[in-house]
Order: sequence, then C-alpha cells, then structure tokens
Amino acid sequence: MKGVKEMINEIKGRISNKEILIRLNGFIISYFGWIIFTLLYEYFGRWSIDVTEEFLKLPLTSKSLVLELLDITKSIFPLYVLLRGVYYIGFAGSIGFMVIYILLYLRDIRTSDELLGGYLSAYIIAGVTYTLFHVYAPHYVYHIPGYPLTNTLLTRQEFVFPSLHNAFAAINIIVIWKYKRKIGAKVLLLLNTLIPFATVFLAHHWIYDVVSGFALGIAALKISKKVMKGVPKTIYNIELKVLRALTVFNVALVVLLLFLSLEY
Repeated sequence: MKGVKEMINEIKGRISNKEILIRLNGFIISYFGWIIFTLLYEYFGRWSIDVTEEFLKLPLTSKSLVLELLDITKSIFPLYVLLRGVYYIGFAGSIGFMVIYILLYLRDIRTSDELLGGYLSAYIIAGVTYTLFHVYAPHYVYHIPGYPLTNTLLTRQEFVFPSLHNAFAAINIIVIWKYKRKIGAKVLLLLNTLIPFATVFLAHHWIYDVVSGFALGIAALKISKKVMKGVPKTIYNIELKVLRALTVFNVALVVLLLFLSLEY
C-alpha cells in the first residue's frame, strides 16, 4: 500500500513541475507540427522534384536485393516478427519511450532539452528536403504485395530520403548513451539500434536512407546545440493549472490521432 501511495505522490510531483510540463508539451506540439506538415504536403508537395528514377541508378537499389532481404527476413519468423514490431513501434513509439524515460522517469531536464532540440532540427531539415525533392519507398517502387500504397496522417511514401525514422534513432542513441548502464536505457538502445535493420529488411527504406538519416540525426544535434538556447523564459509565466490542462488536451489529441492514423 505504501508503494502505491509513493507512486501516486511521485506522479503528482511530476505533473506539478513546470519544467517537466513545459518540455512535455514541447515534444507533443513539435510532433503535431510534423503531422500538420504531412497533411499540407498533399498540396505544396506537388512542386517537389521526384528523383526516384535517378536514385535507382545507384548500387544497392535493385529489386532483386530488396526482395532477397525481405525474403530472408520472412524466412526467419522470429526475426520477422521482431523487426515488424520494432518498425511499427519505431517513429512515434521511440519518441514516446524516450520522453517517458528521460523526462518523466529520470527527470533529466538538460538531456530532455538536447533531445527536443535534436528532434526540432531534424523535423525542419527533413521538411525542407522533402519539399525540394523526394524519393519513393522500395515497397512502393517495386509494388511489393502486402504494403499500403496510400499515405497516412503520420507519413507519406515520399518521406524516404533522408529517413526521419533513422534520424530519430540516431538522436536517441546519442542522447541516451550516457545512461547505457541502466536497464531502461539498454532497452531503448536496443530498440533504436534495430530500427535501421527493420526499415531496410522490411523494404520500407533504402540503405541510403539509413545512412543519410543517421547523418541527419548527428547534424541535427550539433545544430541544435549551437542555435537553440533553451526554453524561453516567458513560457514560465504560464500558470501551472493552464499547463496541466494543455498537457491533458495534448496527450488526448495524440492518442486520438494515433487511432485515426490506423484507420486513415
């Protein structure tokens, strides 16, 4: 009984902490920003240059290689199930788990700021890149059965190079490395280390997407450290009850959007 009371008090303490609530809403709002960009891309993305044909002239992009990797993965059923799970946890899940672990569990404000800065920089760079040019996913290019051909609220078939999925994996690995001796960090390191393999072996991304994605993640962290100076002081003027209400609303909206994306 004592353990339950301590847990309840700990949760109350977290939702009464302005530092934590401000950053939690920062992560959620940045994610909303990406969803809005994804929806608007339907309109301004028509001016993005499709470079898929030129991209396919590169080595390691052949249909035979893509299908062979997929067939090998499917032939090892436990590996196939594992990588599918990793991929579908992947983007939104990896963000959520990192925020829960670093911000809510460890309450590491400084590392949370580093993580948020990296995410924001990666969103911006990837968004600009996709607006200028795009490449289609392997399963889309080679019409592999069993893959959706339509876009969702969370992603599009053109959002491939660089891979934001892998950019976030790189950011997560770098940021959480300092806690590598902790069990929770080990689990998150394993999850994010498997993401590149899941995206390539399951024909969601090209090998070049992974390489460029990791390069993007590293660059995003370096840029954010130089450009971003932390949370603006004026945000701390927001009343605690307002922050709490905003947090509840944002979390509920995230859950709703995730459900809607499954039906989209």
